[in-house]
Amino acid sequence: MPRKRKGADLSRSTSKARNLRNNRSERTEEQIQQQNTDARVRMAQLHQEEPEDTRAERNEVRRLEQRQSRRFTVKRRRTNDQQRQQVHRAFISDAFQYEPDIEYYAHSKVVIGAMDKECPHCHALKFKNEPAGMCCASGKVQLPSIASSPSLNCTSSWGTSKSSSSSLLLSRRFSWGTRKQMYKEKTGITALGTGAGG
Repeated sequence: MPRKRKGADLSRSTSKARNLRNNRSERTEEQIQQQNTDARVRMAQLHQEEPEDTRAERNEVRRLEQRQSRRFTVKRRRTNDQQRQQVHRAFISDAFQYEPDIEYYAHSKVVIGAMDKECPHCHALKFKNEPAGMCCASGKVQLPSIASSPSLNCTSSWGTSKSSSSSLLLSRRFSWGTRKQMYKEKTGITALGTGAGG
């Protein structure tokens, strides 16, 4: 074990502090009263020996230091609040003024990380700092597993079988007819080249 450096014990648990604590805990009530009285007498003597102007100067210096410290604390708190409010104001209506050139997802105040943490109870993917229990209440809620979709739905939308090809064709015709009807109603055109009044 390396040797302890001199002056390396900067915490409150120095040997001197431990001895002082032990001595204080072993004092009797009379000793405590006597030491308190002695301390009061010493302080009174110091105040009497100190000139009035020196004491007033010391008090004034202390008052100025406290005022400056208070100002610094208030100023720091105010700047922190202003910065927080500016960040908040910057995002208030961004959803309504979306600019595709701006990478909103990369902003330092927006980044929440990837969904790469897995819940130990329900195995749902979560964000890094997402509170525990948001998905399944820490295992108290158990959801049934979702069955895969039937193959009929998949094949009908792909057009791989004969029946799916015909249903796909019908849905396209219906979609085209609906769009054509909406266009006619919007523009007032009933036939090619003629308007509603013509």
